[in-house]
Amino acid sequence: MGETGASSAGPASGDATDPPGDGAAGSAGIRDLLGRLAASVASAADTRVQIAALEFAEERDRARDRLVLVLVMAIAATFALLAANTLVVALLWDRLGWITLALLTLLWAGVTGVAGWRLAIASRREQTPFAATLAEFGRDRAWLMERFGKRRR
Repeated sequence: MGETGASSAGPASGDATDPPGDGAAGSAGIRDLLGRLAASVASAADTRVQIAALEFAEERDRARDRLVLVLVMAIAATFALLAANTLVVALLWDRLGWITLALLTLLWAGVTGVAGWRLAIASRREQTPFAATLAEFGRDRAWLMERFGKRRR
């Protein structure tokens, strides 16, 4: 009976140690897999954040440059137009009187309309801010849905 107990204790103890050994190896594999997954997600997120930061800096610089140019142009144009209008009124007042002022008003209203129309066209043509970042997030979402979205439990 002692042999039976010893022999049954041997395999039983071997069976008892094998599953935890396999579980530990499986657990280490899962931990390694989760670690690599977390590192990949962090790397992808870091890349996307860097792209967004770069695009934000570019957009900020472009906006600042445009604003400065628009302000310089507006101030210079105001002085030039004021001087030109004064000259035209002074030269034509004896012959046309108030019609000179009406014609100049119509002229500048037309210039304003054309400028507004051109601005609207240019605004529609411009690329959406952060387009590259949004495209990357869209590709990431599509990849994740393709990879993990089909699994339903």
